Amino acid sequence: MTTLVLLLIAVSATAADPPPAPEPPPLRWDALQPGLPPSEGLFAGEYAAGMLQRPAGLTLDTWFHDGWMRVYALLQLDRVVRCAEIGRGSGPVWMFGGARQPDLLERTQVTIPDDTFPHRDVPLPARRVFDIGNGQGILVVRHGKIVFEDYPGMDPAQRHHWMSISKSAVNMLMGRLVMEGKLDLTRKVEDYLPELKGKGYGSFTVQELADMDADVDMNESNYTAPNSPFWDWGRAIGWFADDGRWPGGVKQLLLTIERRPRPDGEAAQKVRYTGSNSQTLAWIIERQSGRPMQQYFEESIWRHIGAVADAVVSVDRHGVPFAGGGMSSTLRDLARYGTIWANRGVAPDGTRVFDAAWLEENTSGKGLIIMRDYRYHNHSYSKNGAIVHQGHSGQMLWVHPGHGTIVACFGSNTEPTGQKRWSSRALLLMAEAIDRELTANGGAPATR
Repeated sequence: MTTLVLLLIAVSATAADPPPAPEPPPLRWDALQPGLPPSEGLFAGEYAAGMLQRPAGLTLDTWFHDGWMRVYALLQLDRVVRCAEIGRGSGPVWMFGGARQPDLLERTQVTIPDDTFPHRDVPLPARRVFDIGNGQGILVVRHGKIVFEDYPGMDPAQRHHWMSISKSAVNMLMGRLVMEGKLDLTRKVEDYLPELKGKGYGSFTVQELADMDADVDMNESNYTAPNSPFWDWGRAIGWFADDGRWPGGVKQLLLTIERRPRPDGEAAQKVRYTGSNSQTLAWIIERQSGRPMQQYFEESIWRHIGAVADAVVSVDRHGVPFAGGGMSSTLRDLARYGTIWANRGVAPDGTRVFDAAWLEENTSGKGLIIMRDYRYHNHSYSKNGAIVHQGHSGQMLWVHPGHGTIVACFGSNTEPTGQKRWSSRALLLMAEAIDRELTANGGAPATR
């Protein structure tokens, strides 16, 4: 009798358990579909060849929120949302030198101390860490020479979405305007944009926006609620389906954002990260440069890096670029762009984009404490001399000017939010470990 009761209890408990989530099928480029559960190590093993076709379930309201739809969209942004080209110009391509170390990721050890990481506190090869997070492409440059390059989940010639690495362009263009005497970060936003006088953003200083130290009612954390401010933002910039409320595009939305009381205590020392801060700065950049931001970026930066291809940036219905997350380029061109930081403001063709003092300020240790042990200042993260920006789904540009190291990564994390709790920190720790490994070995190529 006792055995029968225990058996019935076990059967009842089993029946009450939810069925396990279906396993994602092996990756097929020609058969991406929505609604699958998140998958790790998507590009780590063998998978089939195929045409990268637009998935049947991809729409303006699914491409960002469904991780499997993003696999396509990250590689084909200009086929998903409205985009404008940023021309490379007619100049020569800047060629990296070569000092290949094919075993670099295998011999570099990374330890992730996050309790949500599946191998917490266990030293792993950087290759394994990169693969777990669905890394699609990685390029490591040391003193202008490629020491490692791999494309497990994309073609080397493809443009890939930068997501929030795009905010680094705001950093560089602010630095250029400061150098030209056209921007004073201590002044109020309304001094440059009279349209915002009496509005939420008007009374902030430019510096507060640059440091993400502005408290407004734009919360980017709620990706999944269609009635959230984030969805209004997505509709205004043209990322989500138009609901007719924002005929004036993103600038109309910026006029509606309200200021909120500053939080108390520790919360006030943390970054309040939102793309609307970046977009307001982009409006200031447009006003002070006298041209659309994408044109100013093209003329001041992109034409001078020796890019192999044009970049693209998503734009709203009026052609206003999404400054906080709309850029796409090839991985090598992202690294060429990163050489501006590595060279303390000088582009590959010798053009000075911003003063060296701007980079020193950005890596001075100033700014709010927060994101993954890094400080945020002037729209960039920094720690121990490195300057970096990361982006949704696994994008990163990490540069240590003092060591001449650039680590550029593209990824496609299929979590609905674009990352697990450990994802961003894992990439940062990987870049730091790679830099230490190269420093310990003098950056010299491995013996062949």
